Amino acid sequence: MAATTSKQPRTAKQWFRWGFFNLIGAIGEIFILAAYVVGMFLVWQVYWTTFEVEGVRQEQVSTWHEQLPEAPQTVSNDLRYDAPPPIGPVNHGDVFATMYVPRWNMLAIPIAQGEDQYILDQAFAGHYVNSIKTAMPGELGNFSVAAHRRSYGNSFREIDTLQPGDPIVVETKDAYLIFHVYQHQLVLPEQVEVIHPVPGQPMGTEPTERLMTLTTCATATGGQFGNSHRYIQHLKLDHWVPRSSGIPVELTQSGGN
Repeated sequence: MAATTSKQPRTAKQWFRWGFFNLIGAIGEIFILAAYVVGMFLVWQVYWTTFEVEGVRQEQVSTWHEQLPEAPQTVSNDLRYDAPPPIGPVNHGDVFATMYVPRWNMLAIPIAQGEDQYILDQAFAGHYVNSIKTAMPGELGNFSVAAHRRSYGNSFREIDTLQPGDPIVVETKDAYLIFHVYQHQLVLPEQVEVIHPVPGQPMGTEPTERLMTLTTCATATGGQFGNSHRYIQHLKLDHWVPRSSGIPVELTQSGGN
């Protein structure tokens, strides 16, 4: 009969090694789980939230248009350079205009009153009236809006692709306002002077131009995946077209200026 051997107990060194490698394995599993959770969160934040609100954005544009009077869809030659028609009072949270960006394949973005999170989370551009009350479209001063760049519609995702001279068309109940890009900036979140009536100047400086400013989140280098900085695009009103006379030619030029 073969002799049996008894299992020797682990030494202290073996116990240490066994515990160490088990600890390393457990930490590795935790990191893998954490990476999975973070990855799923990013997928939800970047892609799923946009999928959820894309229909909301399109539906709101259609709903807003249904409230407007019928207007010709032919190109208008009635270009005007005076003050456009005033919009009048707007309730907080209400959509009062739509902006079209030819450079972004004529993306249509509803513009709502207020820069609150719930407004931006519907893929809207929110008009600054909370922190700083900015001008309405076409008024003397700086009509300023904010929108998400990489979540909830990605409305301003391609803000860095806008070039000087590019048009953005803002449709109100009475007119199409055509703004042209003239300058971009990369600033820190606290540099709110970019939405002052005269950008970069102290509050109280009397405006003499009809401006528009787009703001969204950015990295320190202007990238999409971060919010340490703000990407800014400044525009000036070039002219406006009455809705009753037709559409501006810029709405037929998808892809750029």
